[in-house]
Amino acid sequence: MRPTLPFPFLHAVCAVLLTSACTFALAEDPPTRVGRISTVEGQVLVRAGDGEAQNALLNWPVTTDNRLTTERGALAEFRVGAAAVRLDGDSELEVSELDDDSFKLHLGYGTVSVRVRNPDALRGFELTTAQARVILTQPGWVRVDAGRQPGTSVVSVLEGAADVDGAMGSVTLRAGKRAELTDEQLRTGALHRIAFDQWPEALPAAAPALRYVTDDTTGYEELDRYGAWQEDAEYGPLWLPSTVPAGWAPYSDGSWTWIAPWGWTWVDNAPWGYAPSHYGRWVLLGHRWGWAPGRERGRVPWAPALVGWVGGVHGPNAGPQQGPRPGVGWFPLSPHDRYVPGYRASADYDRRINRVAEGRRSVAGERERRAGMTMLPGERFGAQRTVDVPRRNRTSMPPPVMQSLPLSTAPAPAGNWQRPSDAPRGDNGVRRDWGNRPGRLQTDNGQTHMAPRPMQPNRPPVPAQPQQPPMPAQPVMPAMPALPPVQDQVGRPGWRGEQRSRVERPRPVIERPYDERGGPGRGSRMQETER
Repeated sequence: MRPTLPFPFLHAVCAVLLTSACTFALAEDPPTRVGRISTVEGQVLVRAGDGEAQNALLNWPVTTDNRLTTERGALAEFRVGAAAVRLDGDSELEVSELDDDSFKLHLGYGTVSVRVRNPDALRGFELTTAQARVILTQPGWVRVDAGRQPGTSVVSVLEGAADVDGAMGSVTLRAGKRAELTDEQLRTGALHRIAFDQWPEALPAAAPALRYVTDDTTGYEELDRYGAWQEDAEYGPLWLPSTVPAGWAPYSDGSWTWIAPWGWTWVDNAPWGYAPSHYGRWVLLGHRWGWAPGRERGRVPWAPALVGWVGGVHGPNAGPQQGPRPGVGWFPLSPHDRYVPGYRASADYDRRINRVAEGRRSVAGERERRAGMTMLPGERFGAQRTVDVPRRNRTSMPPPVMQSLPLSTAPAPAGNWQRPSDAPRGDNGVRRDWGNRPGRLQTDNGQTHMAPRPMQPNRPPVPAQPQQPPMPAQPVMPAMPALPPVQDQVGRPGWRGEQRSRVERPRPVIERPYDERGGPGRGSRMQETER
């Protein structure tokens, strides 16, 4: 007699299999939260995984396994939604994890400042050094110094509160307090302000853009400075850039770079070009382009570039013997177009990233017009991982010819390079065992339990950069006709990081005198409050 399984058991097995299948599908999706380099001053290098370091560019995407290094006198900032991470000169910061549910940074040496405005941005946030782990418990502002004094990390809280965990104990710091951590002690005292803290906050508290997008749309803070909003009966809110030359089209002034796991990723040259390049769609109204974030004000996944590709025949039959490859072209997608990722993604990811196109009335011939197409010779793609797109590189093909070009994908660079998923981390010898190390060491009845001395971080040498001719100053784009006035227009801030003259300053010296307590009291955590 054939054995039979009880129905509850079968139901449980099916539930487990379904859950596993869903988990596997979600695991295929790339991160939908990606940062943006928003300020570069002086010599700043960025390195992805074990790749070669290169000069950081404005609007460069920041993701997991990226490492930013600043030379002496340089400054850098990257933003993830409403969170700003600023790096002082002579510093190195690694983005250990950045995805939907985690935001983990590791400061190898130097000084970093983190300012978070939105409680949602605190989800999964963690900043570590060789001696400390810092977790913001509420929106605020924290500065961390590592290695300015050998074997020492200093955590200073300028706003809000933070939990600080070290080898000798833990402490909750509130605004106006700091903690100095070594492998043998944890001491607290009053905050010492330094010149780096004077970097002004250029993010307005109530930006008009936040009526139409959420503050986790990275790059939104630039929109109100370089354009204005208007309502459209068909597409909803539209943002129109105010300083673009006649004949300009989206994705026509910047560069393509190959970034794992997405592939070809657009890096726009305009200071406002990040958000409109990686979220929403573009609409051509007469002779002007407007960016449509969608009617629903909600979180949408980040995309490497919301474009359609044409031409560029490549494959087994394409090679040098066949002559030069046809040109590779791309055009901005409209709200009537569905974005098709060129990377692995689940059906749920596809639905979310195309949410802006849902519920729109289909317009015959919208895709076939392919307005705003830009084209480059086919051989430019595939030979290297960065392709510069010169300004005014618009194609002049007749519409019938553009319409006949087959939809395609851009050829991958030589070797179809991808960052290894198991790229080793922590090769500079710093501590990475915060998540699973034994229980906290702390004082007990006046006795100090010593922790094993971890390895001291070694600063890797900054790779020598080839001599390059100075970059010519970017020409000022002529103004377009005046836009309709917008209420509560945001003015330009009086100072921008890229315009500030950097002067050499002495490094801050941490004075040894502390409060009369001199260190942590009994118990596993102290509460530091304003006196």
